[in-house]
Amino acid sequence: MSGPGSAPALVATRHADFDHDTLALTWQPGFCGQGQCLADQPHAPLIGLHGLWASETHDLIAAHMPVQDWWKRGCDVYLPPADAMPPLSLDTARRLDAATAHVAHSLPAHEWNKHGRCFGYDADHFFVAGLTLRDRFAASPTGQALEQDAGRVIGHDDLLALFARNTGATATRALQLRCGRDSMGRPVLEQLWFTLRPDALDRFPAAASYAPSPDLQDNCPASFRVPGWAE
Repeated sequence: MSGPGSAPALVATRHADFDHDTLALTWQPGFCGQGQCLADQPHAPLIGLHGLWASETHDLIAAHMPVQDWWKRGCDVYLPPADAMPPLSLDTARRLDAATAHVAHSLPAHEWNKHGRCFGYDADHFFVAGLTLRDRFAASPTGQALEQDAGRVIGHDDLLALFARNTGATATRALQLRCGRDSMGRPVLEQLWFTLRPDALDRFPAAASYAPSPDLQDNCPASFRVPGWAE
C-alpha cells in the first residue's frame, strides 16, 4: 500500500447536484466473516475500501424517488445496467487488489458501475481517490487505535468519542458503524461509513471534511467485537 498522501479532488461532471459522499471502509475480518470472501483474500490491511458513494441527486429528489431506490440502483437510474471493469493503471489495479475484499463478483467492478460511471469521473481517478482516503484513515490515530483493538470487544460510543476527539468532527452522523454477526452470533464490526463534503475530500480525516448525514444507518449495538483473522 502507498502512504497516505494527498487525496485528489474528485469532481463530478454529470449529475453533480448531490449533497455528500459516503466513504465506506471495511473492517476486513468482519466483512469477510462466515466465508463471504474468497480463499485468496489478503489478511493485510485490516482496514479495506468498500467504495465512495454519492448521495441521491437533487433531480431525483425533486422527482420524489425514495432514497432507498437510489441506494439500491445507483447509476442504473441514469444508464443501462453494466458489470464490466473499466481499464485501470497497473498500480491502481494492484492497490485495489490489496485493499478491497475478494468476493465472488468483483467488488471494484460493482462499485464503478453502481457509484462511479454516471458522474463523468475518470475511473482510475475515482478509485485512486477512494484508496487515498482509505490510506489516510488507516494512518490516522483512530485507524491505528482500531487496528490495536483487533480481537477485543469495544464500546460503540467509545469509538465514536475517540473519533470525535481525534478529528474534531461535529457534523451529525459524520461516522456511522455497521455491524453483522459472526458464526457464534456475536455482533462484530464490518464497516465504517463516513459522510463527507464532496468539495473537501482533500481535508479528510480533519473536521472540515465532514457533512451531516440525513439518514440513520448505524446498526451497531452498545458493544461489539472487532474481530481478527484468527477468530
